[in-house]
Amino acid sequence: MKAPGRTPRQALAIAGCLALLAAPALLGGYFVYLLSLIGIFSLVAIGLNLLTGYSGQISLGHSAFFAVGAYGSALLVSRVGLPFWLAIPVAGGLAALIGAVVALPALRLKNLYLAIATLGAGIVTTRLIFEWRSVTGGGAGLEVPAPQLGPWTLAAGWQMYYLILLGVAGGAWSATNLVRSRTGRALAMLRESEVAAGCLGIPVARYKVIAFGLSGFYVAIAGGLYAFLVHYINPESFNVNLSIMFLAMIVIGGLGTIAGSILGAIFYVAIPEIFRGIKDAPGLVFGLSLVVAMVLMPQGLAGLWRRLLRRD
Repeated sequence: MKAPGRTPRQALAIAGCLALLAAPALLGGYFVYLLSLIGIFSLVAIGLNLLTGYSGQISLGHSAFFAVGAYGSALLVSRVGLPFWLAIPVAGGLAALIGAVVALPALRLKNLYLAIATLGAGIVTTRLIFEWRSVTGGGAGLEVPAPQLGPWTLAAGWQMYYLILLGVAGGAWSATNLVRSRTGRALAMLRESEVAAGCLGIPVARYKVIAFGLSGFYVAIAGGLYAFLVHYINPESFNVNLSIMFLAMIVIGGLGTIAGSILGAIFYVAIPEIFRGIKDAPGLVFGLSLVVAMVLMPQGLAGLWRRLLRRD
């Protein structure tokens, strides 16, 4: 027998999928671009949630992984000649290795101290991008060529939209299976108590490195997609404020949930757009939303969504 309320949820999910597939035909190019941004930031939030929401490791340096993915994939295509579909995962792998190195301080640091250490890593990365002018273009930025898939050039916004949509679907599916696996349960135990995890035989150091590596990979993939979507990147696009906004996304959306990651990304893109015509309103609303989320919605938008579904 089917659980009560399951059929309406399935119908809602199917309707949402159909709407996403039909969006380029129904909406203008700018709205398709906004949906593409939501998809990119959804991947970022999923990656950060694997680290912070599921394993309890706080990071304020994820703009560095985003930058590595963007610059790495763009340079691999323009300088090395790799196809973009290969350059993006290669840049993601590089970010995963960097994440494993960044995880080393996490073996001794916790909470605020870990956040400050990762913040330093993000600042260093931004400065390296700015100073390494011969490769990255420095403050002048870097032009990103249109991605090509065989003989086809993916120059149209709707083409990148479907590519990003496919990436989000694959990323969300992979993350959902991961958190249900043995690795996911080990990460959850780290979040609850590292001492208890060690007593249960869980190699704490190994799983911290895994968490940072996986998170860096997700965020770098998103950075690569972002570079090919906007066609131009510069160091100012990857500053410390971006890392703070990433963390805010998963707090508002809901820590420790894949759906919350997507809801947080929607909120992050939609609020500035809604209040774009009012001076300083986007930042004010976003800041107030953080306060409301922490006080009235400790489980974020995902928790609110679950409560609304139960009432139905």
